[in-house]
Amino acid sequence: MLNFDSLTLKYFFEENYDFINGAIVQKIQLPSRYEIILNLRNINKSKNKKLYININPKYPHICFINESSFEKRAITIPKAPPMFCMQLRKYLNGSQIKDFRLVEYERIIEFYFNYFDEIGSLTKLCLTIELMGKYSNIILYNATSKIVIGSIHNVSFQKSSIREIYGGVKYIYPPLKNKLDILKSSYSTFFEISKDKNIDEINNNFYYFSKPVLNKALNEFRTHEDLFYFLQNLQAGKNLSFMLSFWGSGDNVSDAIDNYFSDLIFNDVLQTKKNLLIKYLKSELKKLQKKLENKPDDKKFLKYKKIGDYLMSNLYQLNSSKVYMDELEFELDKDISITDNAQKFYSLYKKSKSEFEYSKKRYEQAILQFEYYESILFNIELAQTLDEIAQIQEELSEAGIFPKSDKQKSNNKLKVEPLYFKEYEIYVGKNNKQNDYIISKIATGEDLWFHGLNFPSSHVLLKLKNNDKAPSKEVLEFCAKLTKENSKAKNSGKTSIIMTKRKNIKKPPNTYLGYVTYKNEVEIVI
Repeated sequence: MLNFDSLTLKYFFEENYDFINGAIVQKIQLPSRYEIILNLRNINKSKNKKLYININPKYPHICFINESSFEKRAITIPKAPPMFCMQLRKYLNGSQIKDFRLVEYERIIEFYFNYFDEIGSLTKLCLTIELMGKYSNIILYNATSKIVIGSIHNVSFQKSSIREIYGGVKYIYPPLKNKLDILKSSYSTFFEISKDKNIDEINNNFYYFSKPVLNKALNEFRTHEDLFYFLQNLQAGKNLSFMLSFWGSGDNVSDAIDNYFSDLIFNDVLQTKKNLLIKYLKSELKKLQKKLENKPDDKKFLKYKKIGDYLMSNLYQLNSSKVYMDELEFELDKDISITDNAQKFYSLYKKSKSEFEYSKKRYEQAILQFEYYESILFNIELAQTLDEIAQIQEELSEAGIFPKSDKQKSNNKLKVEPLYFKEYEIYVGKNNKQNDYIISKIATGEDLWFHGLNFPSSHVLLKLKNNDKAPSKEVLEFCAKLTKENSKAKNSGKTSIIMTKRKNIKKPPNTYLGYVTYKNEVEIVI
């Protein structure tokens, strides 16, 4: 993982200075305790942009974002804005950014505003963004008196003995590290420090250059002299192509940062949501496994019937209170007749049989539940979007298995987009909601349905064209391979896939979502 360093912030600042300086803050939003979005409009350029600032210690960064970034980053705006958001709106909403500054050598940028209070007095305010790993913060302070008005994270003496941050204290910059500026240094100084091409030495002695940047630079330049002049140009802002390649993809620095961190946050959020469900389901599976260890035994109640039958067939031969039958010893009640003893065992038989039938039913339900949980675990593994995870959470909530929450609702109306092969429409369900939707809403009687034989897989549906009753072998094999790729057996060797017409599928009542029975299937080995 790459860290957002002071050099990247410098490139971002220089790239976007003309737009940000003089822009008007139209809207302020705080999606979370780590995020802030400033909707900016530059009248001279007739443009609106959303400036996104994230101070999460794991990935602090700043960039402009678009609507697709909102979805990837799972940004949701709370109905009730936090206190700091209300504070920023009070002072900064509708204000123009009068000055935009980068604090030299630091991961700190500053926005300066003019604020007029109720009696018309002018106060100069500064919104400072500190992107310094676990010490990241967003602070609003009086630029004249340096008194802090508020911050997204208050820092007391107990948290830091060097620098306190909360309303009423004086704002001071973090202590600057004692390093060199490569633009103000000679080659001989650089050579003396880096003669062994030690990345740690360069990083420890010069501003701006993080270890990943130096590592990439060292791979491109072999001589000290080439490296020195390259790093000078890099700090001077003359190597944009290097910075873009460093962050991955993007037409400019902001887009490159957005693309990198959007993917990072998306994968992080997706995996976190997956892990939450997996942990919950594995806990439930553990409980079910204990139930399945105690399989109901029919020998007990059959034994009572066997004894009753034995007594009735030997009414006149039995004189003792102890009876032996097939190496089994049991006692009779001496105060009642043999017939009544037999009826007593028949009663025990009926009671034990009822208990067995109840236990058997519970056991079979536990098996179905176990299979259902395993299919859900497979669906979680298969999920590639936050909406697919939300659909699984909805399903579990509706089934009374997972706690209900408004936050777990999927963003869009349920739909499954087709993919195409040889002009055929093919649908792949990524979870039980989608599987059920495919069977119930999309499929017609003659369409072909594919599924893994006795292992979890997606439901794959091949929509037949008009009057087309026999798709080619190539099309059928494609659907079977697609089923295998979306199954628990995707890494196996030979795998059996079943195929049948939709009209041969039934959804039994009182079974879990996506569960079906089928007949007249054909097996395809992939």
